[in-house]
Amino acid sequence: MRVLAVIPARLASTRLPRKVLLDQTGKPLIQHVWEGAKACDAIDRIVVATDAEEVMKAVKAFGGEAVMTSPACASGTDRVAEAALQFPDAEIIVNVQGDEPEMSPEPLYALVEGMKANPTADMGTIAVPWPAEVPLSEPGFVKVVTDKDGFALYFSRNAIPHYRDTPEVPPHEDRDDGKPRYLKHVGLYAYRAPFLQEYAKMAQTPLEQAEALEQLRALENGKRIAVFVSRYKGYEVNTPADYEAFVARNRPRG
Repeated sequence: MRVLAVIPARLASTRLPRKVLLDQTGKPLIQHVWEGAKACDAIDRIVVATDAEEVMKAVKAFGGEAVMTSPACASGTDRVAEAALQFPDAEIIVNVQGDEPEMSPEPLYALVEGMKANPTADMGTIAVPWPAEVPLSEPGFVKVVTDKDGFALYFSRNAIPHYRDTPEVPPHEDRDDGKPRYLKHVGLYAYRAPFLQEYAKMAQTPLEQAEALEQLRALENGKRIAVFVSRYKGYEVNTPADYEAFVARNRPRG
């Protein structure tokens, strides 16, 4: 089963413009993402999908592969879907967010192998146990709840579930059954190739607009999203503070 990873990368991010090319670690941010994906042997091919010649040149400079996509793409998913059309032999498409510079093979392997083992899943994603250092109230860290078979019931920026009778329970501790009490969603997705094209054509939905979470569009259209639990500890880079923290963890030595 051929697996293609696509890393959408645009320069016009609103909270941190040009973030994919920031290079205070000695490498552009996009190179960190690419190297993390490259280390996963479950992926057959990796491409960066961009609308900027500057990004294309940067990717080629470090030995990566990039394809141009339309500047009219409304979201990263649209960009991934457009790029995937250039690779018709791919059966599973993995969307590796361009702002996950600490990407590692483990969550990618869990996602790809999980999709292979769950043929009824139109789409898959990753969640991790809630990090002890992150407040549960932080809306930038998305929460997800699943059914007993590991399929997503809902994603939210608010705390879900709400423990009515024990509101002070530590969010990073496990439940009595040994499973995580809260799951933090990681914006890493895999799609069956035909579903990706269908998904990209769907109109925005009310819950998606309310939460500003694109994956809710799939749930509102009755599609199943398999959630695979990983121990991935990387953080996405959305703001200048996020990038400063990433650089501090990865500053070149010497």
